[in-house]
Amino acid sequence: MSRDLHLIRHAKSSWDEPDLHDHDRPLNARGTRAARVMGQAMAERVSATPTFFVSSARRARDTFSGLSDGWANVLSAPLEGSVSEQSTLYTFSWRTLSDWLSQRDDELDNLALIGHNPAMTEFINYLCPSLALDNLPTAGWVWLRFDNTSWSAAVATAGQANVITSLRPKEVMGASL
Repeated sequence: MSRDLHLIRHAKSSWDEPDLHDHDRPLNARGTRAARVMGQAMAERVSATPTFFVSSARRARDTFSGLSDGWANVLSAPLEGSVSEQSTLYTFSWRTLSDWLSQRDDELDNLALIGHNPAMTEFINYLCPSLALDNLPTAGWVWLRFDNTSWSAAVATAGQANVITSLRPKEVMGASL
């Protein structure tokens, strides 16, 4: 049995209000566009809708909203029923992501996480060192597949994942983003 893990960095956030707490920053206009475009790209490539787990940060929740809008444009079905907000995912540590994933229910074999850097980039490089990712850009998406039978086994040792897709918004939209 294989397991799919979709890792998505939140889209570009706004710094228009410098006094706003980091957790409360929304997306800027570019981030909103990128989230929608990536939702369309995911919907065109993914045959089974993943269960989404989203950082509690506003920019991550806004990213999910944009992904859902883009997804609905392609498949005429929004993602709202398949999302869970998780305060634990408001982290910058890949080890926290690994610990969190190792505790997921093995009945779930297709998960998507929306979170933050550097945790996302470092977690991807732990799971699939051959990808050698310098930086997962805002709204970037990496789809990994594991042949393990449990989430805890998938993260127990580095290099257990195979890359299915790695996509950046600029690859989808070009320079217009």
